[in-house]
Amino acid sequence: MLTHFLRIAAASALIVLCTLLPFLPGPYDNLAVTLSGMAQLFGKVGLLLVPVGAIWIAAGYSSRLAGKQYIFAIAALIAFSVVWAIVSLGALTSSGLSLGLGCLALWAYVISRVVPRLKLLKSATPRPTSAVPLYMVIVPVAVALLQAAIAGPASEFSRSRAIRNSARLIADIEQHRAVHGRYPPSLLSVWRDYKPSVIGIYEYHYEPSGDAYNLFFEQLSFRLGTREFVMYNPRDQHAMTSHKMDILQMTAQELALDQTRGHYALHDAPHPHWKYFWFD
Repeated sequence: MLTHFLRIAAASALIVLCTLLPFLPGPYDNLAVTLSGMAQLFGKVGLLLVPVGAIWIAAGYSSRLAGKQYIFAIAALIAFSVVWAIVSLGALTSSGLSLGLGCLALWAYVISRVVPRLKLLKSATPRPTSAVPLYMVIVPVAVALLQAAIAGPASEFSRSRAIRNSARLIADIEQHRAVHGRYPPSLLSVWRDYKPSVIGIYEYHYEPSGDAYNLFFEQLSFRLGTREFVMYNPRDQHAMTSHKMDILQMTAQELALDQTRGHYALHDAPHPHWKYFWFD
């Protein structure tokens, strides 16, 4: 039993580590962002496994149900399949067809290996007690609780690190204005000379805005279906729009209204002239 609890702890720790990867210091890694999204999705939909596992555990204390391990194993396999299908769908939408199909192919392989063992379980006399329900109950609950605990600190750490690492870029932009009398019209280039140095943040984006400019980056959000954009504007005239079409088709007065921009929340970052937007 100790071995199983160690494996449960290792599985929970691995999923939480995957969750944390994009918020840690380091060069950008797109796979880390995808793995974190999948891990976060598991932390939510994985709770569907808990009732099945709990009923399976409780059945072990019933003399009438104790011999029906095969039935509970089938129910567990169905529950796992539902959870994995949802996680695979998340991989498909965030990273593309290849990873989504790869996840489904991996699950098909797992099914092909598990089903013959289920048949053995059905014919076994006496039928053995399985440790699977312990995994189904403890791992999803542990992952969900740990993800809830780290969501705020992890987001704030990566956000603040990327903001601090933008200091050189902001200084060079201001130096350009001091020399040329205006802010640069664009920073479009091949190489990313100024890096956030956060695994889940690819680069800083720049655009002129009135007599100032917006400097922003996107980081992964712990809120399902939410995209977070963190922006600097030296005049505190932050503006982020959901659709290019809105910028092209709306008047300046319409765009000035926050409700037309598309974000559902705007927060002040603890750094001067920085804010972050939440879009759904």
